[in-house]
Amino acid sequence: MIVGAGPAGLSAAVYMGRFRRKTLVIDSGEGRWSYGQWNENYLGFPEGVGAQELHDLGHRQAERFGVEFQTGSVTRVYREGDEYVLTQNPGELRARSVIWAAGVRDKWPTFVGVRSLVGRQLFWCIVCDGWRTLDKRLLLLGDDDKAASTVLQFLTYSRDLTVLVDPEQDRLSSRVRKRLRDDGVKLVHGKIDHVTLQGETVEGVQLRDGSLLETDLLFSLYGSSPNTEALGDLDLELARNGHIRINAKNQTNLPGFFAAGDVTNRHAHQVISAAHEGAQAAQAANHILYPEVQRLPKLPRDG
Repeated sequence: MIVGAGPAGLSAAVYMGRFRRKTLVIDSGEGRWSYGQWNENYLGFPEGVGAQELHDLGHRQAERFGVEFQTGSVTRVYREGDEYVLTQNPGELRARSVIWAAGVRDKWPTFVGVRSLVGRQLFWCIVCDGWRTLDKRLLLLGDDDKAASTVLQFLTYSRDLTVLVDPEQDRLSSRVRKRLRDDGVKLVHGKIDHVTLQGETVEGVQLRDGSLLETDLLFSLYGSSPNTEALGDLDLELARNGHIRINAKNQTNLPGFFAAGDVTNRHAHQVISAAHEGAQAAQAANHILYPEVQRLPKLPRDG
């Protein structure tokens, strides 16, 4: 069973199908691949590739090797004997091994129409989309020192940076506030009411107090939360930030339970990294499914 059909889940599915394992992918139909952004970091696409197109290609590739797909969301996972039981609405599914590739939930600002901007005028990842901000006016949404650290990294691409801080959530330290101002970053307190577009171009950002900010692109630096709520009945080891701990083979501390992609404590949050983790998890999961007849006994070490 593979939970999640982003690049990690689909990569794992292709491998499991080719290993001739009976594999079902549970796809909620949501996740970062559904935002509509254009990926320019993924190897092999010189002009870039749309996230949804890459998802569709991976889906077709996995189906070619006999992988089945089911639309739905897993609400609970528990262990019963040697199997994992995954609860859906309605019904339950059982699997000998699970690859959890359910991703994360991004924390977006709350103004009307925000989701329609994601991947077009509003972005969240400097590694993915810093390049597109070259010499543009940027409005960066963030309220703490961690967000400010990313703001400073944007100076690689542009010197016209404005940070919009929610006055009710302001956790910027005085030291960091001074550092931003010393580097020419403008600080504004307020909340977005709406964004005005001219075609695909941002015309302006209207704040709730009536003021208008001029910008070309927006970046949300609010972070994300891993999708692990359904795993509360498992004694699963999590990192301090709530992501799933894995070893070098993407194994968790539980037998037969693997994790891959943005939900893990590696959290590189890159499509290419997620695809690698999915492939790694599938190889490890396949290995533990071999029956005893396909395993050689461990040989004693020399000496």
